Amino acid sequence: MDVILNDHFVLVQRKSQMSLHQLPKREGKQWTIKIGRDQVDLSTALGKPHGTFKLSRNEQNKSKGFVLVPSSEVVEMKEKLKDLNSGENNKEIWDDGKSQQLKKEDIEELRGQGLTGSEIVSQLVENSKTFQIKTEFSQEKYLNKKEEKYSEWVEIFKPNIRHLAKFFHSQDPMQILNLRPDTLAMIMSLANIKSNGKFGIFDGGCQGLITAAILDRIQGHGTLWNLFLKGNPQKRLIQAMNFTPEQLKPLRNCNLRKLKETLLKEENEGDEVPAAKMIKLDEDAPPPLEFGSLDGLVIVCRRPNSIAKELVKLLAPSGNFAIFCPYSEPLSETYIDFRECNLAVNLKLTEAWFRAYQVLPLRTHPEVNMSGSGGYILSGIKVVS
Repeated sequence: MDVILNDHFVLVQRKSQMSLHQLPKREGKQWTIKIGRDQVDLSTALGKPHGTFKLSRNEQNKSKGFVLVPSSEVVEMKEKLKDLNSGENNKEIWDDGKSQQLKKEDIEELRGQGLTGSEIVSQLVENSKTFQIKTEFSQEKYLNKKEEKYSEWVEIFKPNIRHLAKFFHSQDPMQILNLRPDTLAMIMSLANIKSNGKFGIFDGGCQGLITAAILDRIQGHGTLWNLFLKGNPQKRLIQAMNFTPEQLKPLRNCNLRKLKETLLKEENEGDEVPAAKMIKLDEDAPPPLEFGSLDGLVIVCRRPNSIAKELVKLLAPSGNFAIFCPYSEPLSETYIDFRECNLAVNLKLTEAWFRAYQVLPLRTHPEVNMSGSGGYILSGIKVVS
């Protein structure tokens, strides 16, 4: 059974609010995080299985906020208040700001007294002049809104690729180049990512999301070259996946500037083997990166044209590639270049757009806020003419 451990990352969710946190490296250290308006000691979940937790007042020091107690069931507020009356329509309700008799100071006082979220919402309902004449649908919307603030249950997840992709896309889509979870799945399929293969990834702005997805797919079997131009490769989401040393074993970082110098030197020297390759490799060590040695290639960046034409040289004949860009114009140029040079067959430029719908009891309509585009993917199979 997976349990929450020191120095591991976890995803904490209360209703629609989700956040990513790393637990302290040192045992016994208190680790307070903020969930909504509540201060919660995350270290109280250490050693417990991932799942549902209830926020409970710290009995030793109530001013220190909440501790996490494992819970096997969740009782929604609408279940507790389901016996209340409701109206037929909302025509008698006026939004004048006077329907709620409890003031902000009164609510803070209730919180200070240690009342649970359900008890606070019950007080808000009892002191509302209009709640019982609202329609059942309006009451449910009201309770859902209050649950966002006062719910006493949280979910703690072990990070996986789908959760991390959804979380970062909901927080700031351009932080991962507007890459949605379904688009990520398309890239993995088009690049033919599988175990025991040799793959390359150039991540130009996805925080290591696709690198982590490939490592998760191959599960320690194969080789993954993490290609970058300068500085250090992006690895934020690789760390967030809590990979074991065995799962990280296939990962090899490669500076493209140094690689180009080495390969050009090798070409100029003819049959002479560079000193770096004369070293005897261990049985488990991956072969060195050469032209035409990769089974699959993934490129993710804003301007892929020049880098794609260079990196495709590393791909073996019949190797699959997938190039993702949040804009269509750069990929259109790459598409034309590849067609003119006869570099690939089955060359396709795909728009990965998805319309999110809000499903309600009485109606269904698109979400009010959504991204205008989900990015574009250029895919194909390399050929040698």
